[in-house]
Amino acid sequence: MEDKDLKDFQDWIKKMQDDADDWVIYLVYQSKKNGKTYSGAMRWLSKNKPELPGKFTAAPSETVANVVRSIFEEAIVKVKNEGLDRKVDDDD
Repeated sequence: MEDKDLKDFQDWIKKMQDDADDWVIYLVYQSKKNGKTYSGAMRWLSKNKPELPGKFTAAPSETVANVVRSIFEEAIVKVKNEGLDRKVDDDD
């Protein structure tokens, strides 16, 4: 790889990482909007998380599918933590 090609590839990787972070934020927002509650949001994310192919050979397309699943998993953790960090209502 030429230096410019390697730099372009490294820039692409950085952009993918930044985009993944943006997608987590978007999925958290959408899940709370569609799920109505924190547990509903977690169910919405789990329901919409794509499945992995039955035979995983670590091909690039399968690895991307795993990245997408990881984005959903991170969103689930964020929703869960947000719900768990809420202050308890004194009437409970």
